[in-house]
Amino acid sequence: MRQKGHKRSRTANKTIAIVAALVVGGGGAAAVGVTAFAGSGEDPAAAASTIDCPDVSLALGQVPEGAKEPVGQKLATLDQQVAQAYGQWNSQEQSSEEALGQLNQQRSETIRSMGQDIQNAGGEAPGDMESMAQCQMMQDQATQEGQEGGGEDGQQVQGPVAEDFVNIEDVEPNASEEEAPGGTFTTECGNNEEEHFNSDNVIAAPGVLNGAHHVHDYVGNEDTNQASSDESLAAAGTTCAKGDQSTHYWPVIRSLDGNEDQRGAVDEADVQQQQGGEGQEEQPQGQRNGDDAGQDQGQGQDQGQEQPPAEEQPPAENQGQDQGQEQPPAENQGQEQPPAENQGQDQGQEQPPEEGQDQGQDQGQEQPPEEGQDQGQDQGQGEGEEEEQVGGGEGAEAQVGDGGANDLNVGSILQPNATLKFTSGGAEQVAEMPRFLRIITGDAKAFTNGDENANASWSCEGFEDRQLEEQYPICPEGSATIRTFNFQNCWDGQNTDSGNHRDHMAFSDDQGNCPEGFQNVPQLQQTIKYDIPQQNLLNADTPFAVDSFPEQLHKPITDHSDFINVMPEELMTEAVNCINEDQDC
Repeated sequence: MRQKGHKRSRTANKTIAIVAALVVGGGGAAAVGVTAFAGSGEDPAAAASTIDCPDVSLALGQVPEGAKEPVGQKLATLDQQVAQAYGQWNSQEQSSEEALGQLNQQRSETIRSMGQDIQNAGGEAPGDMESMAQCQMMQDQATQEGQEGGGEDGQQVQGPVAEDFVNIEDVEPNASEEEAPGGTFTTECGNNEEEHFNSDNVIAAPGVLNGAHHVHDYVGNEDTNQASSDESLAAAGTTCAKGDQSTHYWPVIRSLDGNEDQRGAVDEADVQQQQGGEGQEEQPQGQRNGDDAGQDQGQGQDQGQEQPPAEEQPPAENQGQDQGQEQPPAENQGQEQPPAENQGQDQGQEQPPEEGQDQGQDQGQEQPPEEGQDQGQDQGQGEGEEEEQVGGGEGAEAQVGDGGANDLNVGSILQPNATLKFTSGGAEQVAEMPRFLRIITGDAKAFTNGDENANASWSCEGFEDRQLEEQYPICPEGSATIRTFNFQNCWDGQNTDSGNHRDHMAFSDDQGNCPEGFQNVPQLQQTIKYDIPQQNLLNADTPFAVDSFPEQLHKPITDHSDFINVMPEELMTEAVNCINEDQDC
């Protein structure tokens, strides 16, 4: 989907048209754009509304091993249900009351089934989990007040807005620049020069393609994606020095220049790999779903290929449907193809199909397309039918382009300059982290979840005593934009992960003391600098933004980062000794 520009107060800054409705973990919101017409002379309508649903993932403590896979799949199902409710509402197929009523019923059934999975595996589901089925409407006040007209296509602009930015020179100092006591250990992992990107999240959504719905920068372990395991991480190469195989990843920052930088978005190879491992009879390898289904499979294969005899043809209901049903893999090109590949495509064949066959009309059309039209391609592409489809898919529903423009993350990805350092976190002594410890800091859904788990901060080089959580900084010329993540530094001493990916870790207090039952471990601090194009900073009221779940409106408070410790044990020992012996290593 090619994004169109929109008129803003100071620049034609090309960002996005409508906001999507997909969230990992079953929480968050589906943001809805309200149409306003540029140049109409009328005050714009409320800029955004959202379907605000409780984040079910946060309620999960310990999930039994036998329930992790079905629970993870059902969290993804909750995401899809929110997406469908948004789509029906945004397309005016349902009123908000109808969409919410159907959504709440679907969520109730899914959450109840999730609780049963936990119980069947010997665990205990949270007692109030079923009450989290109920969603409600909300509005983004800042976006509502910040809009100054609609886009060229009639759609209202959907975040970030000018009110999400502030000149750093107008911010009062609010942070101490004192370093934590003790030593430090810095791990050199590069700046993702290798362009290791994807829209997965192996911690929060293991096994789910496009589980993040936004693109991550990766440094360190070269294997990391949705399919990674402890074993594969331990066997992988790394961009870090000293054999540190740890994984560090965070959402990319984009210059809001209107470019569709699709690096890291789902590609054909991702789809083939996902489908190849998930029921090959229903989803043959090399085939796509939805608005990409059939587009590549038929092209270039219609030149003189021999059709199998009629008795070998698949059932009529499967032929030519652009839904990814019963299509052979791409690597079978040149072999005999069932008519699902060939029928209805622009082959110049004049013989009519057999009675009852669908001639490749992928949208249930009753009339054949115009002469010369390639019927196997997705009719929505280029014709507008699918252009306003909201949000990309995940898992088996993921399609080429999801995670990038399909999830409404648009703009040129900026190069990070990352410093990864471990400190004492204020403690007198720290203990070693266990290998494969997983930590998430910040909350990708803090816009709707609230700021309880928000933990990222923004600043400018030379202004580090001025830290921001709820606004992006506008930095003066020559001053890099900085985002900082301080990770939890107290470990429960037992678990490398937890059901909500948070309960096994905690923050120490200002004196470095951990909660009861927790012990101090090294505190990871990621400091990432960016050179935002000066033209953006001078001429655009929304010069850059963090990739996010689109319904979170690219708010700075949703920034977050992830870490998996895969240091060899001897390297972790070295890091701890440096910190405890007050050395800088």
